[in-house]
Amino acid sequence: MSLTIVAQNSRSTFAESLSVSAGMHYGFFVANQPKSQYLRDSHTVLGEISILSKTRGTQSWQQQNNYPEIGLSILYGNTGSREYIGNMAAIIPFIDFPLLNSSRIKTFLRLGFGPGWVEKPYNSETNYKNFMISTHLNACIHMSLKAEFPLVKKLYFQTGFSFTHLSNGSIQLPNLGLNIPALTAGLRYAFGDPVKIVPVEQPVFKKQAHVYFFAFGAAKQTYPLKSPVYLVNIFNLEIAKDYSPTGRFGLGVNYAYDRSLSSEVANAPTYTFDKSKSHSQVGIIAFYEHKIGRLSIPLQFGVYVYNKYPISSFYQNIGVRYRFANRWIAALQLKAHMGKADYFQWGIGYKF
Repeated sequence: MSLTIVAQNSRSTFAESLSVSAGMHYGFFVANQPKSQYLRDSHTVLGEISILSKTRGTQSWQQQNNYPEIGLSILYGNTGSREYIGNMAAIIPFIDFPLLNSSRIKTFLRLGFGPGWVEKPYNSETNYKNFMISTHLNACIHMSLKAEFPLVKKLYFQTGFSFTHLSNGSIQLPNLGLNIPALTAGLRYAFGDPVKIVPVEQPVFKKQAHVYFFAFGAAKQTYPLKSPVYLVNIFNLEIAKDYSPTGRFGLGVNYAYDRSLSSEVANAPTYTFDKSKSHSQVGIIAFYEHKIGRLSIPLQFGVYVYNKYPISSFYQNIGVRYRFANRWIAALQLKAHMGKADYFQWGIGYKF
């Protein structure tokens, strides 16, 4: 006696799950300081080409995240400052998380992170007015919220909103960073018919508490320009509780020893900075962490309870973490103060 169990459409292949899309982003970069307002001489116009594949439920995390799409996109276009910043480009690996799916409309949230390039970075002699970006090579975070409508068979119209952040994480100053909100529209073409999936049974979900310790390092430059690049040490103790198979909430304590911290001396006869105060920073963080198998995306919001230098009281961390062993986790995070990048932190964590 034999028994056959169908877990998914056996006729679907990887090639049939592929699709391509092309679109445009029309917006502007946010001038978060008065000295950056005069750099903006046009609207930001970015073209995007993407190739993506629909997951077919072969792994538990795909079913738990409602069968997301995984892809790679290329962004290129005018930053919004033709004279001082020029064009930008980025290569973005991404995941599309479905939100609403019906025969008439599909909505999804896209999260992506990858390397970015800027045509005209700051130069003390030839481009000294560009205080936004000082390096050709940067990191790019791209997010979008889109709705998709069918036009004809295998062809779909997409529209929505996007947000793009470009920064070098203060490895080299100046680095106000580019923050670009935009309207987006485009088309997607699917090579095959929609993949039909019959979900397999999932294990029973059990809510668990987790305790993590992370150690990070970062490289950061400070004012005045052409100062040394300083080492920053960061330590996090985090406690989290699962609320679903894909997400957990938590609280933590964040300690940073930032050797770059300084404050400008008021009324000094020269451009002078004081570094004599304590370089320790202590903060309390609350966070949400979205799980995608071994990969996770933390979104952290913190407030300083100890900080001796003038800076925003609130900060944010966003990044990616990958569990490469049973208890060990590799992590990359960007710390920012209200949209202004502070530094990229690389580290490793341990789950107790």
